[in-house]
Amino acid sequence: MTSFESNESNFFERDGIHLRIWEPNIIVLPIPENRSDSSISVEIVEIKVYLINNTPNPCHLNPNQTLIPELLTSDGQVLQGQIILDEPVDELQKNIPPQSGFRIWLRQFISHLAQLLKRSETRVFDPRLIDSGLHIPFTLALRLIWQNNRLQFQVINSPRYSPIIFSLLDKSWFFDGLQLGKYQLRFIWGNVGNSESSSDPQTREIVSAVQLATQFVNLRLVEPVDHNSAIEVDGIRFETLMPERVLTLPEKKHGIKTRMELGIRITNNTPTAVRFSFFATIIPQLLGADGQLHLQGYYRRGTKRPLESDFPLVMPGENVNFFPYSFLYWRKRDQFILNIEAGDGGYWSFDALKAGVYQIRLTYNNKDKITEIYDRETMNMNLIEGIFMGIVSTPKVEFRLV
Repeated sequence: MTSFESNESNFFERDGIHLRIWEPNIIVLPIPENRSDSSISVEIVEIKVYLINNTPNPCHLNPNQTLIPELLTSDGQVLQGQIILDEPVDELQKNIPPQSGFRIWLRQFISHLAQLLKRSETRVFDPRLIDSGLHIPFTLALRLIWQNNRLQFQVINSPRYSPIIFSLLDKSWFFDGLQLGKYQLRFIWGNVGNSESSSDPQTREIVSAVQLATQFVNLRLVEPVDHNSAIEVDGIRFETLMPERVLTLPEKKHGIKTRMELGIRITNNTPTAVRFSFFATIIPQLLGADGQLHLQGYYRRGTKRPLESDFPLVMPGENVNFFPYSFLYWRKRDQFILNIEAGDGGYWSFDALKAGVYQIRLTYNNKDKITEIYDRETMNMNLIEGIFMGIVSTPKVEFRLV
């Protein structure tokens, strides 16, 4: 870790209230292709931000305050962000199937109520009231996109999670003119200043002095290598594998499946051995040919204990391939579904697929340097250490369903 890069200890607390990015210390995004046609070329990764009340009393969020992203360059310069005041419908949300979106909306709504209504029945419901010892998680999306030949970094509410009652992030934010290199990102909690407007009448500059803030996380923007098929960070190369790029949709009969060979290759080009995790750390992302994001759902059909084989040790100069069980099948109402096993007894599911061109990528997302594994011989739980931590998003690969 360079002197510029942050660590896990530099987050702030104010009067027992914590604001925290619940992700690894490093987030790596490939720079998307700057396309001249009308389709969207975009890189997107989701993160969670937690607001935690560690005080003995409930706390109430100021309705006039919001999350404000702060982005620093490698030399410590604060980049000026902007907020869209009259925000159009997000292009990435247009392709979300209505039924799937409603199911996830309903699950999130019920989960939100279950947490927030653990109070006295006589108390008036207030979504901005956080009881002692509780937290509120929010899923945000970090997005790289080209706008007028300038690389733009955006922070938006995740297209997968519609805010149920309110959101810590009221608007989408963007930082313009980014380049290859290292940045630091954090969120601060405060007011958006009503300063002088920028040249764009739909935006307004950020001016705010606040006290409550998350830790910094390191953001790397890297150029894809090997004909845009892989990215490399600190000597570790990540690549999405898909040997067959043309797949035939299965018959419209129950029980008929089409296997999809989809995997990730990690190559260790460092001088030391590195251990990785494949236990619920490989997250798929599916886009249409026009760059629109397909809604993904995570479902659990059982529980699987982590084993040592889920955490391979890769020696210098060697690589490891991981192919989660993936398949297409038909469901009623002419819907085709793609399921991808997560490795922990759950699976990722994409609904409403049809014949056409798609893009898919796998993102490595591991938050734990140390974890417990199950030893089948002793039937005990043991610790395994030194696991590579980080969020690394691979370049997309294109395939066709026929």
